Amino acid sequence: MPAPDPVPLRPVLSADEVARLLRWTCVESFRNNRRKLENAGFPKKLPGCPGWSRAAVMRWIETNGGLDAPAEEQPGNVVRLAKATPLERRFA
Repeated sequence: MPAPDPVPLRPVLSADEVARLLRWTCVESFRNNRRKLENAGFPKKLPGCPGWSRAAVMRWIETNGGLDAPAEEQPGNVVRLAKATPLERRFA
């Protein structure tokens, strides 16, 4: 019998999932510090959605909070990035 297909990753993260990605011990830590994070460039919650864009959160984490580009984007490396969607440009 073949293995079942893996569950696809959802494009929208809950507060609990964001807290785990940030390696915080509890979701309340994320909720209490959310405004400070957003002031530092963390993606805002998606309007009309129950959470945050997975792509935007992962990009923020990969760039060390928006302070550094990922290693593959350092000068001298040619990287072709997919264009951000209008929603990502507005809220990421």
